[in-house]
Amino acid sequence: MAAQTSPPRSIFSPRLWGAHALVIVFVTGAVMLGVWQYESSQQDKQDQVAQLVHAKPKSFTDLIGPNDSFPWEQIGRPVTVSGIWMSSETIFIDGMERGSEVGYWAVTPVLVEDTGSAVYVVRGWTPEVASAPPAPRGHVTVTGWLQPSDWADVADDRKSDNVFPQLDIADLISRTSYDLYSAYMVRSPVEDNWPASSMPVNDGATDVADVPAPQLPEPEATTGLRNLLYAIEWWLFGVFAIYVWWRYVRDTLRRPDDEDDEGDEGDDATPPPEKAPQESHVPSEA
Repeated sequence: MAAQTSPPRSIFSPRLWGAHALVIVFVTGAVMLGVWQYESSQQDKQDQVAQLVHAKPKSFTDLIGPNDSFPWEQIGRPVTVSGIWMSSETIFIDGMERGSEVGYWAVTPVLVEDTGSAVYVVRGWTPEVASAPPAPRGHVTVTGWLQPSDWADVADDRKSDNVFPQLDIADLISRTSYDLYSAYMVRSPVEDNWPASSMPVNDGATDVADVPAPQLPEPEATTGLRNLLYAIEWWLFGVFAIYVWWRYVRDTLRRPDDEDDEGDEGDDATPPPEKAPQESHVPSEA
């Protein structure tokens, strides 16, 4: 009989290098493919958000009424509102960043004549209140992104001026004589290849920088789901490969002596004693 080859005694044995290399290649590939599928799912969501942000604007009054709560399913959607600038009610929001600079939002409400209520419109960003352009006047049609009221708990230490730490509609209601909508708008820039490019230019945007929408619309829950499931599937393949590798290495490192010992234990076991046959007592005939 051929002599049995002794198994490796260490996980670093050259006989196991092939298994190590194979599992590293497979797990690395599974992880990278999973990351690629995950990034694809996130890109699908970003693409859908970009489409929603640049969709055809809807009428502001069709989405929200003067006494309605904020329609959260419409957050970040482009809307159009027509009315009259309320230049005397212009306010500024402090602490607004634009790149590395910190300045102010220039905000002026628009009175919607059909409802008699007003909606605050963020016209743009300015580095200083003193250098802000004069508030616009007259009738206007503004296209912008629908945003909810700010709810941050920030105290206003300067109640005597028109500078506020946040655009809180509930706080502004007590400081104006007009009824306010529970939402505000961020003026959108006039861009090519977007319906907003055909809208009237907002005169209040002169000499102020464009402001991006603070909150964007939410993509659908199923957007990118297929790619996400593919990513999870690849990662599970990687976990399974590690399990197979571990079982293979464990079985390879197991000593044959251990199996022989298990077999010897079975051979050395003392069988239970056999019962001696009992004599049958047959009653003698009288």
